Amino acid sequence: MNTYEKIGRRLQEAREEAGLSQEELAKKIGCSQAALSNYELGKRRLYLVNLQRIGQLLGKQVTYFLDESDEEQPLSMDELNKIVKEQYMREILLSARELKRAQRKSVLDYIRWQKQEGEKQ
Repeated sequence: MNTYEKIGRRLQEAREEAGLSQEELAKKIGCSQAALSNYELGKRRLYLVNLQRIGQLLGKQVTYFLDESDEEQPLSMDELNKIVKEQYMREILLSARELKRAQRKSVLDYIRWQKQEGEKQ
């Protein structure tokens, strides 16, 4: 996968997380739906200034689109056991297990927001 395709995939993920269709986001950024589709497919290059504007609209930092890492590293069993032993983490995991997928995503979005806010301070 080339760089433009990676950026496009992240763009699509961010747009979908925001609950926007291609047509809705295209209107907000001032381009056609076809152009946005080409950005998401990595067939058309996005300039940094446009990527910054899209990031602002979608609540993402530019680095979100440019990050090279495709996947987070899996946790070892020791790391996982340490996490589960902590009281609040155990409660979070047990409670999340009972939520629907969309609700879990909302919880994850909130956790990411809290993390981002903490990094600002």
